[in-house]
Amino acid sequence: MTQTTAPVVAGIGTVPNGTHSVPERDLALTVIRDALEDAAVELPAVDGLYMPAPRPWTRQGFFSTHLLSRLGLPVDRSLEVSTGGTSGGHAFHAAISDIRDGSVETALVLAVERNSTIDTTGPYFDYVLKLFDAEFESPIGMTIPAAYAQSMQRYCHEHGVDREDIAEVVVKNRANGVANPEALFDDELTRGAVLEARPVADPIRLFDCPAPCDGAAAILLTADDIAASDSSPVAVAGTGYHHEASQFITNHGSPITELPAVGRAADQAVDAAGISVADIDAFEPYAPFPHIEAIVAEELGLAERGGGVDACLEGRTAPDGEFPMSPSGGCLGRGHPAMVTPLLNYVAAVRQLRGTAPTQVPDAERVLTTAEHGHVNGATATVFATEV
Repeated sequence: MTQTTAPVVAGIGTVPNGTHSVPERDLALTVIRDALEDAAVELPAVDGLYMPAPRPWTRQGFFSTHLLSRLGLPVDRSLEVSTGGTSGGHAFHAAISDIRDGSVETALVLAVERNSTIDTTGPYFDYVLKLFDAEFESPIGMTIPAAYAQSMQRYCHEHGVDREDIAEVVVKNRANGVANPEALFDDELTRGAVLEARPVADPIRLFDCPAPCDGAAAILLTADDIAASDSSPVAVAGTGYHHEASQFITNHGSPITELPAVGRAADQAVDAAGISVADIDAFEPYAPFPHIEAIVAEELGLAERGGGVDACLEGRTAPDGEFPMSPSGGCLGRGHPAMVTPLLNYVAAVRQLRGTAPTQVPDAERVLTTAEHGHVNGATATVFATEV
């Protein structure tokens, strides 16, 4: 891939995951302000705005236009993306593409979500049902945990994985999240607590599920020749994307225990960065359920098929392990405002490379992140590096 300009992360802004009483607009304005301050860039320098389309229950429609009006900001590019959990990844990649081809010089990518305003047993469930096949799956009351429960069952069956061992992925990520002051939780979990929690969709239990919450994040990207001076700038070294011919667990040819979209997207990203997966120092995957993190490790070639859980048990995915996975806590330990999660992964990567992460991987120079939707049938991958 030919890259004429290497985009640089100039600034980041976040709010803690949790419950926020202010409108989404105010959360967005907060993280925008913080990203601009972090970059020492004035608002008029921004000439591109990119974001996931807010959830249907967001009170303010036409959100990006409303936000630009509030900011009094004219831009050359403005984009709202709606592709489920990959929305933030696609918005970010669109900004990267526009910077590379010179369409914009300073791009603001943001995401905001408030799940505390919606009843998860009513309108939220109606929204979820529409994600599945309307003719065959929605009428039976299919849910997202139910889809992932089927792949967890099959994963354990095919590879002889002990269901109880999968709980250790939750334990690890919850511990990582507790160390993160912006994460949702402040208490760790034991294997017993994970396995004894109330069932959600057999064999998935409560703590195997990502906790929906409110959140917001913003990232300011600039062309490399106008980036604010920094002794260790963080560059976006490579991007990738792939979508399988499938929807949730309705696959064509590939088993539900494999996630080829992740592997192919990551291959594209590391190839664009001119490196290999072996050169990555830390990983921040979009893994909403514990066996998904294990399968992601397998897709990346970090563990053999069925060996992703063992990698966790052996400490290889710990922050001080061979290939740290989710040192920020990830979806399970950090909380999961789904539209914001991809950007939270990016922020976590930037902090690792700046050396300011709450759980720091020593001497990190390259971080790989992913975003996904629908049982990882579609995935974006992004490589961040201290140099390109």
